[in-house]
Amino acid sequence: MTSFKKEDALKLLQKYNADGRVMDHLWAVHDYAMEIAGQIECDQDLVEVGSLLHDIGRTRSHNKDHAIIGADILRKEGVDEAIVNIVERHIGAGLTEPEAIKLGLPPKNYVPQTIEEKIVCHADNLIGGTERVSIQDTIRIARLKWFPASVDRLIRMHFEVFTPVTVALSKNCPDVDIAKLDHALEKFDLLYQMKSDDPGCIILLYGRDSSKAKEFLANFVA
Repeated sequence: MTSFKKEDALKLLQKYNADGRVMDHLWAVHDYAMEIAGQIECDQDLVEVGSLLHDIGRTRSHNKDHAIIGADILRKEGVDEAIVNIVERHIGAGLTEPEAIKLGLPPKNYVPQTIEEKIVCHADNLIGGTERVSIQDTIRIARLKWFPASVDRLIRMHFEVFTPVTVALSKNCPDVDIAKLDHALEKFDLLYQMKSDDPGCIILLYGRDSSKAKEFLANFVA
């Protein structure tokens, strides 16, 4: 648990003159990150502070280096390294050292490691400005702009940070009409996985619409 609290983060943002646009984004990411954190085992205080500070570097730069600048600011301020890591590793779905070099950033591994780092990183990816963006749209955008390996990390991260909602089907997994299932779920903000549970099949729903999708799938016939 970090000794650096929400009030400390807000004072630091004020000290570095974070403008209204940056603050609006920070609060949007904070709110989503805290929703996710409330459903998974993690240090919620760390998620709260990290989400509020993840873009403090935007007080100095809006380029890809803002995460590194933000981390430098926090280190100079003596902020806990656990928070610094959240800030430094939140670009995209994280960057490997070779990816960072290709983007002209200092050579270092910037891939999120802890669950708290992943929650903030992923919540940031699911916020466009101040609006929530579906995971499907986030993936589509990422495939146009990101390294392929980064898109893979994005998808894995989604499964890691969201607690699955389980739906049991009476038929076996090989007998499920995947195209029909995809069509049924396309209007929900989630990703899913399937797992055999002889003599039936379990669908694991990951995302903010999982509970609504479970109710919808109660009458699903594959």
